[in-house]
Amino acid sequence: MKLLSIVLSFRNEEGNIKELIERINKSLNILKDWSYEIIFVNDDSTDNSEKILLDLQKDNPIKIINMSRNFGVDPCVIAGFRHAKGDAVVYLELTLV
Repeated sequence: MKLLSIVLSFRNEEGNIKELIERINKSLNILKDWSYEIIFVNDDSTDNSEKILLDLQKDNPIKIINMSRNFGVDPCVIAGFRHAKGDAVVYLELTLV
């Protein structure tokens, strides 16, 4: 079985995380011969994003990387790539609309 790593950089996304994970699970659970990990890189959030992820981590293949301060998107993406274990890695932009 192959592993797909999904990398997301985020900051203060507590209102979007649950739906995002539901959509990722729905999209990827149909893949045959692939498992996946979702890597969330926390760019120094000040809301409840990390707590929500910790709760969801119990039932989902979630890894959380916490940055020591606000670095911006690019360093967070690189940190996510470095922690990815997948045969393929996909970065998804998480943007408030």
